[in-house]
Amino acid sequence: MKKKIAAVIAALIFAVNSPAVYAENIVIERTSPGQTRQTFPQNVYDEENFNRNAPEVDAPFQKPERPSQSVSEPEENSPAVNSPFQQPEMPERPSQSVSEPVNSEEPPVNEYEKQTPPEISGEGLEFLVYDQDGVMAFAVIAAHENYKILPFLAQGQIKGLATVSQMNPPNAIASINASYFSPGGLLYGITKIDGMTAATGEFVRSGIGINSDGSVVFGKVRYLGTLTAGGESLPIAGVNIPRETNSVMIYNKLYGETTDTNDFGTEFVVQNGVVTSIFVNRGNSYIPPNGYIVSVHGTAAERLINVQPGDRVSLEENFINVDDTGDFNIPDYVICAGPRLVKSGEIFVTSGEEKFPADIGTGRAPRSAFGVTQYGDYIFAVVDGRQEHSKGCTLEEWAAILKNHFGAVDAINLDGGGSTELIVKGNMVNIPSDGHERKVGDIISILPK
Repeated sequence: MKKKIAAVIAALIFAVNSPAVYAENIVIERTSPGQTRQTFPQNVYDEENFNRNAPEVDAPFQKPERPSQSVSEPEENSPAVNSPFQQPEMPERPSQSVSEPVNSEEPPVNEYEKQTPPEISGEGLEFLVYDQDGVMAFAVIAAHENYKILPFLAQGQIKGLATVSQMNPPNAIASINASYFSPGGLLYGITKIDGMTAATGEFVRSGIGINSDGSVVFGKVRYLGTLTAGGESLPIAGVNIPRETNSVMIYNKLYGETTDTNDFGTEFVVQNGVVTSIFVNRGNSYIPPNGYIVSVHGTAAERLINVQPGDRVSLEENFINVDDTGDFNIPDYVICAGPRLVKSGEIFVTSGEEKFPADIGTGRAPRSAFGVTQYGDYIFAVVDGRQEHSKGCTLEEWAAILKNHFGAVDAINLDGGGSTELIVKGNMVNIPSDGHERKVGDIISILPK
């Protein structure tokens, strides 16, 4: 009970004066122009398997619609891509009115509904609380017309670690933990920051691409790179990850100051597309801020033995969307985690397909997620777990909450467990299962445009 009360207090203390606050099974007050008042129905779940025992009255999510004048209509005959801003059937935001409640009966009041609803300031912001069957989750929704999302690396590099609050930008509306990472901070998923490849991964897993217009691409991402030098073209085994046997690796400024490689290879310093230095049987080279290091070993080093200083080097990179629903080469920012949870308005959990281990793919745990609504608005969501006030969710349960209660039409899972954390207006709204903030590799933040 103490932790449950603490969770409420944590959610209450962050910034105030919002015109829009949501909570599951409570009356929603939206009193500024163009906003509505609506009561959501109660949903009943079996505590053991989370299967629904009541009619699916709130699926798909019946979020109050928003004024149509704020939506940019898609161009005629525009291509069908997985971007909420280019969907030909995007729902219009209605004119200013007050809608009728979904049902005539008021849902039962629970302990959390007796508290003052948490509030956040700013037009186009909403805070939602889910509290049912021993599961407590929080979500922040931000209108894409007013806000943007950006990822940030811990300490500005792949090898860094920091808490979410340490990385949280001063002007951020909200920040959430993002990628899976190693104890040393290396990210396990394909990552692109401001157009530069920050990391590649061993597995093809779900991610998001953030386009310059704020639209978001969802899908499973594969990295394919090719290095051409000295008349030879070789596949790139990875970027900013440990060098492998008989392979070609690329290290750029997002990795850190040096490559951390051993002496059993050859490293080429490349600046402005030209080889400036070559180090044979010497590793841990300094990474130039305006270039990169080509680190090769074994048979790969033998194929590049004729490369000399002054030779030109070509680096071709492709970020392939395996689901073929959008181009990951276009976005300047890509973050991968997974698995997929919601796709095109339906629950779609891909943990088996993406080869996640049992500690992520099965059982209840604290979890984080990113999603978008039918309007293309951004959803940051977390569920507490392994604690008295909240036991956590399976991936299927988490997907159901995101879809049916937080309004997600597309969503991916982010790193969870002790890493799960949501900061809103500088304050942590959930309670990490470690009992304190865990240092993580990166975050995603909601920022004013």
